[in-house]
Amino acid sequence: MKIIKCLLLAFIFSGFVGDIIVPTANVAVADDIDKILKAKEIVRNMVNYPDTLVFHEFYTKVKGNTVTLKFTCKNGAGVPETHVMDIKVD
Repeated sequence: MKIIKCLLLAFIFSGFVGDIIVPTANVAVADDIDKILKAKEIVRNMVNYPDTLVFHEFYTKVKGNTVTLKFTCKNGAGVPETHVMDIKVD
């Protein structure tokens, strides 16, 4: 369902901003996805309550071997907190 919403939004906004640019380097995209998955696994292992972990997908960035993630999860006291973290992956 998320994919359909994203495609619908992309279609709607393409009329406002022009052409949608699709990366042609499939290898780079696959590498970035692997880096993001590794970074998310690192975060899952760090937090106190991984079952409350929610990633803000539209904030995710990859630059070289550094992945920037924004996520919300409960802290040690059970209170939800939002964090932005740069994670270095290999």
